Amino acid sequence: MYRVALLLPVLLLLQLPSSVAPALAVHELSFLVLSQPARFNAARAQQLKRSIADQIRALDQEIAPTPEPDSVFLTHELFPEQEGAWAITPILGHIRTAILKSTHRTARWLIVCEEQSHVNVSLLAHHLANEDYREKLFLGYPLYDREATIIHHFAFFKNPSSFLYPLLRAGIALTIPLVDHLVQLLADGAVRPALSDFFIDAAHEFALAVWQHGQGFPLQPRRYFCAKALPNCAIHGAEPGPTDRMERDEPDCPESTTEVDQIMFAVKTCGKYHKDRVPALKNTWTKYVQHLRYFSDVDDPSIPTVATSVPNYSAGHCAKTLEILQLIGDELRYNGSLQAIRWVMLVDDDTILSPSSLARFLSCYDPGRDLYLGERYGYHLMGPDGGGYNYVTGGGGIVLSVAILDALQQTCECPSASSPDDMILAACLQRLGIRPIHSPLFHQARPSDYAPELLDRQGTVSFHKHWQIDPQQVYNRWFRQQDERYAQRRQTRSECRYPTPVASSEPVCKHSTRVHSRPESVPNLCRQVKDHHLDAYLRPTRPNVSVRNENNSVREHPIGPRTTNEDENKRPPQQTNHNDRHQHPERVLRFGTKATNRNAVAPQMDTHSPTGGGTAVHSVGPPPQQKHIARQHLCESNELQSNGNLLLRRQNLQESTNIIKHTDL
Repeated sequence: MYRVALLLPVLLLLQLPSSVAPALAVHELSFLVLSQPARFNAARAQQLKRSIADQIRALDQEIAPTPEPDSVFLTHELFPEQEGAWAITPILGHIRTAILKSTHRTARWLIVCEEQSHVNVSLLAHHLANEDYREKLFLGYPLYDREATIIHHFAFFKNPSSFLYPLLRAGIALTIPLVDHLVQLLADGAVRPALSDFFIDAAHEFALAVWQHGQGFPLQPRRYFCAKALPNCAIHGAEPGPTDRMERDEPDCPESTTEVDQIMFAVKTCGKYHKDRVPALKNTWTKYVQHLRYFSDVDDPSIPTVATSVPNYSAGHCAKTLEILQLIGDELRYNGSLQAIRWVMLVDDDTILSPSSLARFLSCYDPGRDLYLGERYGYHLMGPDGGGYNYVTGGGGIVLSVAILDALQQTCECPSASSPDDMILAACLQRLGIRPIHSPLFHQARPSDYAPELLDRQGTVSFHKHWQIDPQQVYNRWFRQQDERYAQRRQTRSECRYPTPVASSEPVCKHSTRVHSRPESVPNLCRQVKDHHLDAYLRPTRPNVSVRNENNSVREHPIGPRTTNEDENKRPPQQTNHNDRHQHPERVLRFGTKATNRNAVAPQMDTHSPTGGGTAVHSVGPPPQQKHIARQHLCESNELQSNGNLLLRRQNLQESTNIIKHTDL
């Protein structure tokens, strides 16, 4: 009996390997970073790749030092021709082939994260060692819907909080058996019926594919995947809080500076909404915009609008949008006061946005390149013919660099006047080799349609729809503060502009319209402005003479006369003379719409342009001295609360159900 008691612990120890997962080495992790080829995005992804690779080298002594470990991959490098790489599901088979079989070691986990994620490899390996990699596991930070939403195809409308999907910025971990299982389902066609032709939210749609109507595997929350930096976090998303640069209204990319007055805002509206939606725009973000056009199907001098030749269609606005781009392109060519414009922002009349946040975001990109930015959607990405493509959805705003307008106007046509404009625009740009650049700061829906962790209070650019919300309240809560602060900074900079020294010791603020009761206050304001920031604002902006797209190929898109010798030296030999390209202003619009004399746009002048002059035919916004929005108490009852920790204690969840029907929309 005594001997049996001594042997029992030994027998138990011998049985442990069959029930407990062995220890995990860092080289048994394979990382896939969802990345984009645009220079700014690719640089962030490369920085994350180097960070992970350096950590693996330091932790895994079995790997000899090499320039790059073979377990960290970027989607834009590994799958450059795969339009659906960002959606994960369409490339699962490619992932299994390209990543998990390419390494000389056996991978046990696939880790997927985004370019702005932060990864602690040591902590991740430590935590995953406690999981059984032989099981089919899907781990991450949990999100859920507070109400059924259009961006998730109104899934689970009876109980939206019942379904969990991951925060991709916080990372997800898939065991290799689960990856193999999903690849087999895709090969058998079992997953495809559950997927829509449209890809909107990759995290939600991927979780649906893994869950398989309850027959598959749900997301399992783990505390070491975090929405923000916390102790014991293996992967977390970028901290959304304010930075010193944001407090000073400086861009996150200080080597470049975009100002609001370098953006032309084009609002699509129609007579039906002139008395409803347009007043909401005039009371919110358009107060801070210098270059603004309202394009409508009817002429309304009270706004005023620019009447297009295209009637309003409920199905789509392809012909109208292309005519808008034609009108803007012609105005930029003929109106010399608009040569500083570098971007065009197309928005709906129910889009709520922050001009200052947009300018800060665009400061990370070069307007001299062919760029097309906004919130990315995908269409037909799982199609067997490979004909799917990505597009920027229109409601959150479509940003185009002025550099691509010429080529777009010369090549793009609508299948019908009522075709979906955002999708046709993307198809035309794809034929030109221009893919959309995605940013999570643009939103096709309302704030309540997104989990709180997905919304960045400081950097968000736009929301869409006035349905069941107060647009003024949304603007006040999300955008008013940064727009007011931006306007104040611009006012201070203009007041601090010193010309050639004169007899007076006080500064001459040529661009200021504010009247000071105490002139001595101006020098105090001037001292608050840093020299380098002032210089960046005052230095002349050069028009583009050539365009480089993201693969460094050059196409000629002249948009204005040269102003410096430096531009003359940089001009390629084959550059077409600017004046030669516009000898025939009598050309009329195409796209199967009513012909419009393009010469009618030529004499328009912009009273708020940097160089001034002329009489405005189309209003471009209120004068600078117009009173800003009155400060109001924000609606605290609408504050969004983080739901991740609540979901980790699901037994305490008490969520109300909010049903939304298709007919309600």
